[in-house]
Amino acid sequence: MKKNILVIGSLNMDYTIYCDKFPKDGETIFGISRFIQPGGKGANQAAAVGKSGLTNCYFLACRGIDNDGEQIEKTLTDIGVHCLMKKVPVETGNATIFVNRESENQIVVVSGANNELIPDDLKDVEFKDYSCIVLQNEIPEKTNEYIIKKAHSLNIPIIYNPAPYRPMSEELYEKINYFIVNEVELQSYAKEPNIDKGINILLSKGIQNLIVTLGSKGSLFASLDQTISVPCYKSKVVDTVGAGDTYVGYFASGLCSGLDVASAMDLASRASSITVSRKGSIISIPKGEEIK
Repeated sequence: MKKNILVIGSLNMDYTIYCDKFPKDGETIFGISRFIQPGGKGANQAAAVGKSGLTNCYFLACRGIDNDGEQIEKTLTDIGVHCLMKKVPVETGNATIFVNRESENQIVVVSGANNELIPDDLKDVEFKDYSCIVLQNEIPEKTNEYIIKKAHSLNIPIIYNPAPYRPMSEELYEKINYFIVNEVELQSYAKEPNIDKGINILLSKGIQNLIVTLGSKGSLFASLDQTISVPCYKSKVVDTVGAGDTYVGYFASGLCSGLDVASAMDLASRASSITVSRKGSIISIPKGEEIK
């Protein structure tokens, strides 16, 4: 029987603008094209879990009573994600994404309804029904704190992707089972530019299992007992939006379906290498059979 994963987080309508370069301060440039599609870190990670086919995915989020919210929910439902939506009279979150010729991106997020997901909305959630809970940082900090403490008290594993960066209480570190960051986020949380030193700093603060995604250099796992390095899989990079979320979702699915850490990381690397070869976020995430 497939395990159940609960993703709690954001959903946004993404407005992606492709351009030769990023505009400088005060500069107006011409874009090449615009692409509108569902996204948001929570929705992307839920989509990756759902598309993997390895586990059942439940997604708890807050959306507006508008066309954007309806379209995002339908997109997720169509790929097999079970949506547990709170609907509020606030616009659905949105993001404007600039992608340049080198496939680098810059993102501006307007949180909208995502800010309306509060701890009271989780009082009746049966955490024990899930094998793990996946979190990010596009919902209120107080909501994440409530989830982490509640899940920890029930011995439900937390896979936390603390992105985008924001300061967090260090008392929560020891309550998080897997802390997944990219190189910039590692430096921000550790307050240390050196990767190895940064890893040691976070482990000393109580992080149990740390994964650092390093783009073309692969990903690195570290705990007090072991270190694992997994290479990336080369592909033609078209658009890096959603690659990190694909990694998190596939890692969670792999781990909860019984894979060991190294195998789950390898699966996540394979999946994200396909994501970057396509335009878009949710639509660029591969299905499990594509990876095989």
